[in-house]
Amino acid sequence: MSLISPNHGYPLERIEGDTGSMSWWVSRFDSIGDRAGDLRTRMQAVRELPGKGRSITASREDALETSTALTADIVEAEHLSTVLARYSDAFTAHAVPANRMVDEIEDAHARARSADAAFQHAGQNALWTSYSGTPEDIAAADRVAGDAAADKAAAESALDDLWATWESHYSQWDAAYDAAMSALAGGTGVTLTRDARDLLDQLLAADDPAAVLALWRAHPELQAELAEKHPEIIGNLDGIPFDVRAEVNEARLAELVKRTDLPEPLATEVKTLHIEVSERQGRLIAFDLDGAEQTTAALWYGPFAATTVSTLVPGMMSQVSEMADWGYSARNLNAAVGTGSATIAWFGYDSPNFAEEPAMSRAQNGAPALRSMLQGIGALLPDSEIDVIAHSYGSTTAALAIGSAPDGLGVDKFITVGSAGLPDDEDVRANLQSPDAPRIYATMSERDFWAPVGQGTGFGHGTSPTSLDGVTEFDSNGGVDADGRPLLPTPGHSAHGGANFPWESSPGGYLQQGSESFYNVSQIIKTGEPGTEPGGEGTDIPFWVKVLEIQAQTGSYGYIY
Repeated sequence: MSLISPNHGYPLERIEGDTGSMSWWVSRFDSIGDRAGDLRTRMQAVRELPGKGRSITASREDALETSTALTADIVEAEHLSTVLARYSDAFTAHAVPANRMVDEIEDAHARARSADAAFQHAGQNALWTSYSGTPEDIAAADRVAGDAAADKAAAESALDDLWATWESHYSQWDAAYDAAMSALAGGTGVTLTRDARDLLDQLLAADDPAAVLALWRAHPELQAELAEKHPEIIGNLDGIPFDVRAEVNEARLAELVKRTDLPEPLATEVKTLHIEVSERQGRLIAFDLDGAEQTTAALWYGPFAATTVSTLVPGMMSQVSEMADWGYSARNLNAAVGTGSATIAWFGYDSPNFAEEPAMSRAQNGAPALRSMLQGIGALLPDSEIDVIAHSYGSTTAALAIGSAPDGLGVDKFITVGSAGLPDDEDVRANLQSPDAPRIYATMSERDFWAPVGQGTGFGHGTSPTSLDGVTEFDSNGGVDADGRPLLPTPGHSAHGGANFPWESSPGGYLQQGSESFYNVSQIIKTGEPGTEPGGEGTDIPFWVKVLEIQAQTGSYGYIY
């Protein structure tokens, strides 16, 4: 009767297999694939034959048909070779040592049973001796029983260690076997040719988006294959051209929008993105359902060959379902800045809720993604201006990304509205104030309740943007534009319609068209300077001034607009 492993219930048996035979078959499949590849190359030469005439045309058509058929055979041969090679490696790494341990485990099991029997006997003897033996006999019997217990424990420990090692080998072999069977059963549906697979490995291992772009451009013959077989990767890999990413992401979105079984909030998010893409000229340059706790996405509005690219970074409790408001801001910003402007609505991180906002963890998780995207813009559009406009906790995340390098990742302007506080980290602060750092602008409405709370209660992001050297402050309290038209004050912390609390609804959000804040942001992107003077014409009475006036009049604090 075979033994059963104690932790996972695996039968102790030798795993059948011959690595020599596996290696031979791997070489045979490789040879078949190589020969088919050589033949496909010859067919390519036939397709490029010069001349005209019925015979030449027929030869080219035959070569195309043969080449297409050979591609499927090459993929199949490479697939079989890859599956068998991986299984062979797993067999050598795990099945072979597991097989070697079978005899050792059986011997250890026999020793443990013998030690247990000896312990049982010694224990019974000690028990009987304790009733009728002399003190010397009792002491001797106890010593024997103690030694037997120690021997039993040692034998069982040795057996347990062997079982643990064997089970680890067996489970990893078992997983490799299941993977091989699954791969064979699935066929070549998502299998790449070897060249495409090698390129994908290189893309994923690339040091930065610039390296990704160089690899992508160096292999135009493999681009369609990778985009078709792995759209979830190509559609989100920074350094891949944005038009390619948008095409594959929008194809995925088109399939999802047809489904009626999507759970919430995904169903609403998919519908929102579809409307932005199909009706409002948004291009879906990032779309990941599984890369974070929230759905992450980014929409590009404007030409891909833009000379100015602005990125909007939302703050606390932002979700893709709110993309319509941010898309509206993006389109209005492009219109205000003029020809050559593009704006990205970037929902690329898990934004914090109220309980998480004081901590840095969400910013620390989101900053690498934003850093990578900004580097990707720089690689694809090296001569374009790159600007970042961040609201609330988005400014915390953006500052951590931009401040990760002394050159600010090539960002030209960094604008914060209603900042929840920039990182307190000394290196980040130093980088944000280095000679090559972007010019920084900041505003906070006098009515904003949450921005001061965020700066005052944050653990690690208590730095006010205005405390940095050289920061340009601009107003968001109401004013007039260059033509004398009145501009709305921002009524609270909201980027769009709203104020400070969910039950409040007022126009004039930081990034809503018609507000002084948005007007200044657009003028900063366009000219480098705010469009209104601090405290200038039309500026509303500051919120805290109103509070003090009410206190003087009534003897208590009030909260009014």
